[in-house]
Amino acid sequence: MHGTRLVVHGASHGSLAELGNRSISESDAIDFSESLSFIRRRFKLIAAVFAVVVALGVLVTFLMPPTYTARSVVSLESPSPESPGAAANNPDQLPNSALVDTQIEIIESREMAKRVAAEAGLLDGKSEAESEDVIDSLINRVSAARSGESYAITIAFEGDTPQEAADRANEFARQFVQWELLSTQERTAGSIGAIRERLDELRSQAQADTVALQNYRIRNDLLSTSGASLTEQEISSYNQAVTTARAAAAEDQARLATARRQLRSGSSGDDVGEALGSSVVSDLRTQESTIAAQVADLSSRYGPNHPALIASKDQLAEVRQRIQAEIGRVISNLEAKSAVSQQRLASLSGSLSRARSNLAVSNGALAGLDELQRNAQVSQGLYEAYLNSYQQLVAGEGTERPNARILTLSALPSKPSSPNLVINVLLATFLGLGLGLLAGFLTDAADRTITTPRQVEHATGQRYLASIPKLDHKGSGVRYVFEEPRSPFVEAFRSLITSVELTADGPTKIIAITSPLPQEGKSVTSTSLAQVLSTGHRRTLLIDCDYARRGVSQLMNIADRAGLCEVLEGAAPVEDALLWDGENFAILPITHDSENIESLISGDAFSALLEGLRSQFDNIVLDLPPVLPIASARSVAAKADTTIMLARFGKTPVDALQAAMRLMSGSWINVAGIAITRVDMKRKGRFGREDPYYYFEQYKEYYA
Repeated sequence: MHGTRLVVHGASHGSLAELGNRSISESDAIDFSESLSFIRRRFKLIAAVFAVVVALGVLVTFLMPPTYTARSVVSLESPSPESPGAAANNPDQLPNSALVDTQIEIIESREMAKRVAAEAGLLDGKSEAESEDVIDSLINRVSAARSGESYAITIAFEGDTPQEAADRANEFARQFVQWELLSTQERTAGSIGAIRERLDELRSQAQADTVALQNYRIRNDLLSTSGASLTEQEISSYNQAVTTARAAAAEDQARLATARRQLRSGSSGDDVGEALGSSVVSDLRTQESTIAAQVADLSSRYGPNHPALIASKDQLAEVRQRIQAEIGRVISNLEAKSAVSQQRLASLSGSLSRARSNLAVSNGALAGLDELQRNAQVSQGLYEAYLNSYQQLVAGEGTERPNARILTLSALPSKPSSPNLVINVLLATFLGLGLGLLAGFLTDAADRTITTPRQVEHATGQRYLASIPKLDHKGSGVRYVFEEPRSPFVEAFRSLITSVELTADGPTKIIAITSPLPQEGKSVTSTSLAQVLSTGHRRTLLIDCDYARRGVSQLMNIADRAGLCEVLEGAAPVEDALLWDGENFAILPITHDSENIESLISGDAFSALLEGLRSQFDNIVLDLPPVLPIASARSVAAKADTTIMLARFGKTPVDALQAAMRLMSGSWINVAGIAITRVDMKRKGRFGREDPYYYFEQYKEYYA
């Protein structure tokens, strides 16, 4: 046995288990060529699914009963005012989107379908359950949609005949307009009743607020005329009277003071202004002047004691006394008038002060008065608004118009709306393509078999060596190497030999061939490899070590002669057991069963045999049993210089190959790499351009 551990050629990224769990797509970017390769790989499946779906689409289209779609159009109008203030907000307001959506729901409602069914006589003689079915059918076949951003609604109905479709679509339009009219009338009647009840409440409220306002005015002395309260008017009058009285008192006081000042200055009162203006004093002054003239005349004619003179003097003195008395009376009048003016001023000032006090009290009650006035005004205004709306509604009752009108009634449809062959085929095409790609993808994802070199390296961490094409003719592999030396099949083995020799870390004289499972092309590969080695002028020995199946021996049709069992048991010399095919190619077959063959091959006897044959041959090829079912395969592989692991194209599961490599990693085995066998050249080119066989069509003529 050679003391060499398993060697992992190429880039190694951790343990085999880690490498086995790594997905291919984790390091490979999906590009157009990979997508094309995927389609090429699964083209038959994709095409089959596509064809089935399209055929089903066409078949369903022809089997579906025809359906006709008729369309009528209604237009929404501005809603009528239904309450006080509604018309004042915006009399020209257009329906909003929410209202349009609501009308669409009404058209598609069960109530509308029931109205249409009743009008069309579809419910006559029907039971309740049957009537519900008819209504459900109408609901399922009618649809309404807004026409763009306009306020027009298109009503579509799908019928079994053109006449049915047109009749139902038009009836839905008529029933919708009729429903709008009835709804408007009901809303108007409801509004009138509600406003009438509300008017009574508002009238009572307005009256109550007015009475409360007047009572408050009376209670707080806030009565007024011409927009001003009585207290305010009284204060205004008092202010004017006080001003007048103050001026009069000042004037009287000034006259009195002037008279007193003149008297204090020695005046006899003759020059007092009031005296000068007195008619009595003026008359007395006239008399005084006349009498004084008489006295002067008499004094010039008579003596002082003349009776006439004395009488005139007495008369003059009496007049002058009367003048002084009158002046005294004038002064007394000034004093009395001044006193009266002061008293009047004081009285008016007192009244003004009391009025102002009353006004201050009244002003404290004005806050409550303002609130009562506002309440009264609001109540009265609301009452008048409702009264006005009530009068308008009553005046317009019976003249309502619907909030919708029919723009277009449907004509008879000229052709069925469904089934639409073109649309159905297009849908089936896209669906078939999608399902086909999905089926291909799922199949591709579920395919866990070895197909590409990259898959080999990513799944195991081992080097990819070569791909062996599948032979088209049964049994041709026995002599194919010699008959077609320039074929792709033979060239693949030359590539395999080159890969093994260039990547080996040691001698490659003894080469073991094994695989994870049976039926993976192991015996054909071993035989062909040995034959190709022999054509290069190398003495090559092929030993059949697969004691369970004896694949090489059966392939070469060798029987009834000494073989490996007899040599290891010592029953025959090795020279007698060798079967030569030409000068450079010999076979050591297994021709008989032996109970000890497994232990003999795994033991020292076989090791000694190999050492003896090493010097006689340039290369020795060992055809081993599969690794997974036969444990001794690893023991025999450990005796070789290098081992080639095989994986059958499209058959060997990735998990099986990983399991085989894990088993090999626990033994002293030098694994050169992995080769893919029985490769379908046409299929393999569909798995990616990194595979050399992707370009096979470009260089296949080279082998001609």
